[in-house]
Amino acid sequence: MPTSRKRTKKRRKIRFPVLILGICLVCALILLICGLILRGCRNDDEEIPASDSNTASEPGRHEAADGVFSMFVGHKVLVPEETVLYEVTDGTADPAGTVPAGALLDIDGTLDGGYLTVADSSFCIAGSAVQQSDRWFRNDTNLVPFPEDLATAESFVIRNENGEAVVSVSRAMEFPVYVKPDSGGRYGIRFMNGIYYIDAAEVAGVTPVQREASALAKEVPVLMYHFFYSEAEGGKRIDGNYVEVNELDEQLKYISENGFHACTMREIQYWMEGRANLPDHSIAVTIDDADPSVHQYAMPVFVKYGIHATNFVICGWQPPEMPYELWEMRENGMELQSHGFLVHTGGCSGMGHGGLLLCMDHTSGVEDITRSFDYVDGGFVFCYPFGDINDNAESIVRDAGGKLAFTTEGGRINPSMDPLALPRVRVTGGNGLSAFAASIG
Repeated sequence: MPTSRKRTKKRRKIRFPVLILGICLVCALILLICGLILRGCRNDDEEIPASDSNTASEPGRHEAADGVFSMFVGHKVLVPEETVLYEVTDGTADPAGTVPAGALLDIDGTLDGGYLTVADSSFCIAGSAVQQSDRWFRNDTNLVPFPEDLATAESFVIRNENGEAVVSVSRAMEFPVYVKPDSGGRYGIRFMNGIYYIDAAEVAGVTPVQREASALAKEVPVLMYHFFYSEAEGGKRIDGNYVEVNELDEQLKYISENGFHACTMREIQYWMEGRANLPDHSIAVTIDDADPSVHQYAMPVFVKYGIHATNFVICGWQPPEMPYELWEMRENGMELQSHGFLVHTGGCSGMGHGGLLLCMDHTSGVEDITRSFDYVDGGFVFCYPFGDINDNAESIVRDAGGKLAFTTEGGRINPSMDPLALPRVRVTGGNGLSAFAASIG
């Protein structure tokens, strides 16, 4: 039977309050359940101290068990807000300075009272003051310290390579000198297993010390790779620039097991400038072009053996925003440097391979190389396209801010050479392990 409009309106009036009441009852039930859950979470978290990152806490106030913060051990943590830095003396953590917001710290252990020890140092930080980081790049160094120690002023700052403060210390300390200052005026010290810096203005003095003598490098072979492939996946060697992935594994295993030190480009720069010492059996590994096969086949092998390498990226051939593959390789110890932005092309007829830098106008060349250094986020090393170099090309690289530049000429490098015209040792696919060993021996 059809329902009249008047009865329909009446029913709607009755249903509406009932609907509201029902919704209220459901919401109340949900709030009750959430409250019980939150109470249980609070009970579980009562042992974790609240962050007191802006207060100079007295030692021992953090009463969490060591295990609460053990998740951070062996990882790189982020300090989200400025917090207190402590120094461990005779088992006691005393306030020693501050850690600025945004700093990344490597953690290697826990201490009673809820502290985390900062790797390769006498410092620690409250576990409640840090959070997990999405970074995992390795800190390491091959440099050998000079027989000198520096004494700091009563307060000083330890900075990363980019000049950003990592910790500010409010007491005088001493450190072995790993890198002597240049015109920029900063000393390199070992901190968190890598090289960090103290401004020369914050150094009170440097004194000679006795250290056990180490055999130092007089020359360094810089290896040159290009492309990689897998026979198991149907790949084939096109020419000598192609290295099979198992052949690469064999080579890196040899490096790893025979006392070689794979250096960063910054270490090579400091050594070339006479500002640092490299150990005997130092090498450097470079890979031209940043071909996709580097990420697919080579990176896992370099990670497997913990060996550092440098990718020379043709930046203009990459997407405008650096792809994840390049970022991932850098995090895994394969630094990024420049193979030019749009100069990896011909254009100079009858000159070498015809590389454009040979005859390019100076201003355009400097703009290209500067753009490529910016793309790799602070580049300072250049690899000449096709290995072509002349005075014009070298002056462009120098004025763009290049500190080192590599050709395809054969040979090892030493500090007496022109740093912007350095030779390398070509790795030829299929030559066998004996030839490879001889090339770096």
